[in-house]
Amino acid sequence: MQSLIKTCALPVVLISLTACGGGGGGGSKPAPSPVPSSTAASSVAPSSVAPSSTPASSLAASSIAPASSADASSSAASSSVAGTESTQTATVYANYSVAAIDNCGVGISAANKTFAIFADYDSGVQNQSLSSLNFSGWNHATNGSTTEWTNLKLAGSNYNFNNNAKVNSSCNSVDTLDMLLVKKINDWDHQHSNGFERNILAYGYKFGDIESLTVDVKINNTKTSIPSVASLKTIYTSYLDPKKPDAVENLEDGKVNIGIVIYDGKTASTWMAKKIIQLDQSALGDKWIRVTIPMSGMKHCLEANYNCADRPFSELSSKTIAGIQFVGETKSGAVLRGDISSWSTSIPETFKEADLSFKKIEFQLK
Repeated sequence: MQSLIKTCALPVVLISLTACGGGGGGGSKPAPSPVPSSTAASSVAPSSVAPSSTPASSLAASSIAPASSADASSSAASSSVAGTESTQTATVYANYSVAAIDNCGVGISAANKTFAIFADYDSGVQNQSLSSLNFSGWNHATNGSTTEWTNLKLAGSNYNFNNNAKVNSSCNSVDTLDMLLVKKINDWDHQHSNGFERNILAYGYKFGDIESLTVDVKINNTKTSIPSVASLKTIYTSYLDPKKPDAVENLEDGKVNIGIVIYDGKTASTWMAKKIIQLDQSALGDKWIRVTIPMSGMKHCLEANYNCADRPFSELSSKTIAGIQFVGETKSGAVLRGDISSWSTSIPETFKEADLSFKKIEFQLK
């Protein structure tokens, strides 16, 4: 399956992507959320978006510094029932928040006014088929090139998308969607080396129906490999355009970045809501956390010819959502190739590798 975010030199076409929670040794795949009559399912069949390459990522950079040094209360209040899943006080960053999860996967049920893209609630079937939920993924690292992927930590097949969720012992045996996401540092060809998405076009939700996106995720540190800024400067400084001495610092902070794109179903041009979140693996690794992203805090744009031009949300709000996509990212969403004075394939490639487990991906509806 092909990616919305540019990863090889092809024109934009369309994509595809599904729901979370879980408890007590069993998880549940929720029934599809009802679609309000005002957002009846589209009669247009899901299409797909081809991955392509661009000098800069189609996922525009988000602001990632904390909005305040003070913590703010989580929008998901702690459970009133002792021992059930709850969240600690959230730390608020620029247009998203992060909160640690306590009692992961215990006593989970679907909240009101949500649409589960991926989820596992109480008393349900485990090892869900992701392909039957219209999830798909791609992995360029198995394209047969012997030089392109030389510096990956593992063999190419380790970066595949798995068509089935897996029971996760770190969260009360809920189902999780697990993938080791890879992003290139140097070259924009196949820069989003792998990723996954779900097609939800048939549900008929509009961008304007969505209050926020909730993602419950864990960084698995054992297989996560994020190069430091210092190591990247050692590798690339001699190649950089002298007029761009801060290119590495502008690109990277040496943290886990996840790129998220919610998109409509057009081919020549695509309406998008986009966000890059940053997570510090040294502080948050091997812990379950909840990331909440308001729709109002995402970048709203219309992409055509590899450029996503900012547009007011009023133009986007009535468009039907076709799907949602997740990839590994740099801080800025770009790569170094445009900052290198004389780029060639002989310049060494470096990768960010983030091993992630997702237990819930949900839209909070208005």
